[in-house]
Amino acid sequence: MLEAIYPWMSIIGAILFIVLFLYCILLNVKLVSLSKKYNYFMQGEKGISLDRKLAVEVKEIRDTAESLESLFTTQKELEKVQHSSFQKIGFVKYNAFENIGNELSFSLTLLDGENNGLVISSVYGRNESRIFGKPIIEGKCTQSVSQEEMESIERAIRDKSNKESLITVSGMK
Repeated sequence: MLEAIYPWMSIIGAILFIVLFLYCILLNVKLVSLSKKYNYFMQGEKGISLDRKLAVEVKEIRDTAESLESLFTTQKELEKVQHSSFQKIGFVKYNAFENIGNELSFSLTLLDGENNGLVISSVYGRNESRIFGKPIIEGKCTQSVSQEEMESIERAIRDKSNKESLITVSGMK
């Protein structure tokens, strides 16, 4: 019974060999095509390898991160300096005397972020004009103040500091 299958086994083996051989050729063609695509991708159009491209991009990202860190440091230094600079202003114009119009007298208050600063008042009269300066510490004047000076101080204190404005703006986002 096995003797009857032997001739068919050699024919089936030959057919199987031819099919496998053709399949190997097909795989080889696909491998060559894929290899060309891979080399094109890795080399790029200008011949620069993907590794070099990635290295350049990573370096640029690191440089950008360093620049950003430097900007943050500078921003923090500026915030410290800015906090001690004048950032709140109160201004009141008034008539110091009844017989003089046009509100030529004024009180100007300049405060920093801690409400420290000064109030400058100019009292205008027909024959003379006087200017006064008074220190303000933590929102309070150490000397007696007029009603107009007090109004100017209150306006300055109500004015938002730069830090408060930034908090308000960032809270809106």
